Amino acid sequence: MPEARKMNSQHKHCYLDFDLDDTRYKLGQAAAFCHATNQRYGFSSPDLRQLGGSELKRIPDYLENDHEWKGTSIALLPVKSSRIVLQLKWDVAPLACENFLALCCNDEKQIGQSGKPLTYRNSTVHRVIPKFVVQGGDIVFGNGSGGESIFNGKKFKDERLGLLLKHDRRGILSMGNSGKNSNTSQFFITFDKAPQCDGKHVIFGEVVSGWDVLDSLEGTGTPNTETPQVSIKITDCGAWTPLQTPGAGYWYDQPDEKSYSGISPVFVVRPRVAILAPNDQVADKFKVALEPVCTVVTATTIGTINTWLQCYAIDLLVVAPACETEAHQLTLPSDWGITTEHTILISKPIDALQNIRSHSWLVSRNWSLDGAI
Repeated sequence: MPEARKMNSQHKHCYLDFDLDDTRYKLGQAAAFCHATNQRYGFSSPDLRQLGGSELKRIPDYLENDHEWKGTSIALLPVKSSRIVLQLKWDVAPLACENFLALCCNDEKQIGQSGKPLTYRNSTVHRVIPKFVVQGGDIVFGNGSGGESIFNGKKFKDERLGLLLKHDRRGILSMGNSGKNSNTSQFFITFDKAPQCDGKHVIFGEVVSGWDVLDSLEGTGTPNTETPQVSIKITDCGAWTPLQTPGAGYWYDQPDEKSYSGISPVFVVRPRVAILAPNDQVADKFKVALEPVCTVVTATTIGTINTWLQCYAIDLLVVAPACETEAHQLTLPSDWGITTEHTILISKPIDALQNIRSHSWLVSRNWSLDGAI
């Protein structure tokens, strides 16, 4: 393996941030409106994120009757996470992994042979077929008819081991192509089993977290066309480092009069929290308490939680007191380098947010955390 590829293979994960229906722009417009009209309407803060629920509800009415801002499309908080984290399979498809990683990490200053930026950043998702795939990565035309690899813009070969793997579940990351040995930059992620792709498309990764984002992407599909109902763009992407790079959240374009562009983009983190509860009723109470500011999944078995911890699919585990004995069976992977007491929190639903804020390892990170966290 070439030295550069060896170094790249140390990056086993990537992330993609998907923007559906221009939500990022619309949220930025709401933030700008709040900042500009704070004194006019007596908001408790010029920062949209600091407003209470009743204030947020009044913003559409204020906007509709404001002669300067009327007609502006906005999105209001809370906003769902936009990030999908993917694990790359360097051992089966090193060419596809190297290509994908570079296209995630490149910025728009790096221009390909086509004259277009050699990056997924600001590229379009052109194909959504429910129960099948979501496809993007045409960095040349944006409609599925083009693409360009990092290998001097040329198509690269299918990798045999990647062809031998099966599209046997939701969340498989695979190369899009126009036939044998025609890989460029297009990729797809499966919504379901897709045996028709086996042996024809190189599998080189899988989804680790962001299943809720994948659900949202699938929800944009229609029965009669492959084109999504709303615009979908990849607004940001890059290498993902466990415990260092946020695993879930959304972009908030914060108004900043001192900035050249007038905004300072902030990635607002929604911690990925797993819940271990004795029954659905208790789990639902945790969801009510945490979902406004966290990305929540419910665990059913200790084995599932161990799997999530091993592949960095969650940041924290919140355990109901009734399940504390079961939680003692869990051990953190040694490479986490974090104590169990700061990762596995025993808590009642009413105290869960406060415990995350005061006792979890997240408080030591210089992250912009959502809401009450």
